[in-house]
Amino acid sequence: MSQSLRFVFGCGGTGGHIIPGIAIALELRKKGCEVLFIGNRGSMESRLVAAEGFPFREIRVQKLYRKLSLSNLLFPFRLVTSTFAAFNIIKGFRPDGVICTGGFVSGPVAIASIMRRIPLFFHESNSYPGLTTRRLARYTRVTFTSFASTAKYLAKTRVEQLGIPLLERGVQEQAPSLAELGFVANKPILLVTGGSQGSQAINSVVDRALPRILEKGYQVLWQTGKSGYYSCSQRHKDAQGVHIFDFSPHLASFYKLAEVAVTRAGAMTLAELEANQIPSVLVPLPSAAENHQYFNALEQQKRGLALLLGQDKLTPESLLAALDHIRQHYNEYKASLDLPPNRAAADIASAILADLDKETHHAG
Repeated sequence: MSQSLRFVFGCGGTGGHIIPGIAIALELRKKGCEVLFIGNRGSMESRLVAAEGFPFREIRVQKLYRKLSLSNLLFPFRLVTSTFAAFNIIKGFRPDGVICTGGFVSGPVAIASIMRRIPLFFHESNSYPGLTTRRLARYTRVTFTSFASTAKYLAKTRVEQLGIPLLERGVQEQAPSLAELGFVANKPILLVTGGSQGSQAINSVVDRALPRILEKGYQVLWQTGKSGYYSCSQRHKDAQGVHIFDFSPHLASFYKLAEVAVTRAGAMTLAELEANQIPSVLVPLPSAAENHQYFNALEQQKRGLALLLGQDKLTPESLLAALDHIRQHYNEYKASLDLPPNRAAADIASAILADLDKETHHAG
């Protein structure tokens, strides 16, 4: 049945919304489905989707800013025009289902799907669902979630918790060896990352705490982002057992080397930490939409997978104490992280096809 099915995806804004969409789309493509993405022009989603060879249609949609902003005056106009643009794209493509993975780009696509009465499916990566998901999930056939706690925010919605879809990575370019990183084999590696842009707050504290982190026996893989790279790399250029970089295509391989991590709490980062079974100190980004990173980190702490350290409490001393806590309870964290392999993308694709197949048989 899946050979003839067509799907439209609506996703965009951040990697945490785009990557799950692409991962599910790749699984559907493997099963013979035809896929079209809708997103913002000149956006991250347009670049990432094109790299995977999917067709992409542009709309012009704007996020709703939480702070007072003149841009918000344009929001209703852009929402209406982008919804009608998505409506016409969907009308022309005639999909069997529409799949949205959160973020402001999903809104017009989901509304157009509802107007066209096309079966609608959501995936929500974050513990606390975003505005689009909270408002429109009740119109979905199924809303797939990553966290068990998300369901309590989604009344009158069929919810299935299947995890965060990750991209299956093929053969990667050879990652640097331990020796090339300046590391030795018998010492634990601490991965520090603030996301692709880096984190000034995390960089500042790690910068001051680094000598004591090294004294504790760690080697440090430290992704600073572009803005923090020069000052941090210059200040610590003579430090042994430290590899500082702004961004690296080998970050996925670096996760595999790490025994402990200090990171933000975006959904994709958490999925990578889980997939690689890394206990972590999570420092949520305070400015993240609806403070969702805090709720993500809180959920991971409750599950015994990580330790939550708020940015307002982040100091060299509190970071060192957090690392000591993880070291003291390392075996318990590792036991909690002994999770099944991540099959979210394949499971969600199969669940969507099964749902539509059931409808077809019912109609027949």
